[in-house]
Amino acid sequence: MEIMVGQNYKITSDALNIILNKKYFKKDKQGNVTEEEAFKQIGYYNTLDGAFNALIEKEIKGSDAISLDELKKHVAGVKEDIFEALKSVEVKSAVNV
Repeated sequence: MEIMVGQNYKITSDALNIILNKKYFKKDKQGNVTEEEAFKQIGYYNTLDGAFNALIEKEIKGSDAISLDELKKHVAGVKEDIFEALKSVEVKSAVNV
């Protein structure tokens, strides 16, 4: 399984876990950031719901919102990314059936 969630996250899985991955840019030998993208595993979960809830919580903790209204809008955007990711999975599944 590989589900992109927005531009910066990806959900993958192995035999036992749902894995939350975050995009980052690799560094060269001198420590300079390159344009090459990769994903780093940032959490392991038992369920897809657990991974999505953790993603929302990580975004809340990392938010630079200065008001409750800004935070609410940010969380709504993250939830929209999750819903869009799930819609794309449903469409792909319907095509393969």
